Amino acid sequence: LAEEQAAAAEQQQRLEGQRRAAEQRAAEQQADLERRRDEAEALRRKNLIVEAAHITGADEAKARARLEAQGWDLEAAVKMLAAEMDMDRRRAQQQEQVAKIQRQEQLKQQKGGQASVASSSATSQGDVFVGDGPWERICVRHWRPLPNVQNTMRLLQGERVSVSWIDTDAAGWAWGSTFDDVAKEGYFPQAVLEPVTREPRVRSMDETCGISTRFEAPQEIGGYLSVAVGDTVQLLHPMEKPYSWAYAKRVSEGGEFGQDDLDVGWVPEAVLCDLDAHPAG
Repeated sequence: LAEEQAAAAEQQQRLEGQRRAAEQRAAEQQADLERRRDEAEALRRKNLIVEAAHITGADEAKARARLEAQGWDLEAAVKMLAAEMDMDRRRAQQQEQVAKIQRQEQLKQQKGGQASVASSSATSQGDVFVGDGPWERICVRHWRPLPNVQNTMRLLQGERVSVSWIDTDAAGWAWGSTFDDVAKEGYFPQAVLEPVTREPRVRSMDETCGISTRFEAPQEIGGYLSVAVGDTVQLLHPMEKPYSWAYAKRVSEGGEFGQDDLDVGWVPEAVLCDLDAHPAG
């Protein structure tokens, strides 16, 4: 009986060893399979990167980033890369066109023997764009888009602007958007911009304010109110983000614009001041 028990125990140990060995072989085979799968996937992704870069002309780093973003879907990644490359080409062409027109304008100024106001103003601001953008600036006078330059955008005095690109020439162009409409971007001259000296102040409805800087409503756009230093206005509506504009009524009499038919409209927050800080008119 003892011999039988010993034999049974030995058999049990032998079976247990075989089971463990089988499990070990299975684990090794699974690990090897996963390694092979990882290698195959890495090779597949490498080939996708090379193919996407070859099709679109993008560098491999950009192709990898776009493939990762698209879940390694080659077709979707190629479409996105092609659109991005086309946008980059268009922007480069636009910048080249802007630079060409700028050079032509500068040549005309030189031939006429007169330096333009925009050039002298921009030159004096040549060191204001320091560090990496975007830069926050404020528009100090109205500027209309040029019909012969693509993607130029209108700016009004008092608008706050986020500048994402600047021409290396201080008398040149900038690219960006207004805080009121960040989705709309375009070119505008650096000459109409100045550094922001203070954050916009949120004023209350019915608050009465003075005017620190003259603002003349653009003739080609309705809804704005012309005001001058010495005027007093009352806010008719709560201000809304980004607090660049206030809807107000001129309550003072006389002054430069006192005879205007329109006494209600939008004025830049930047020209408003407290009554006790009201400049002498």
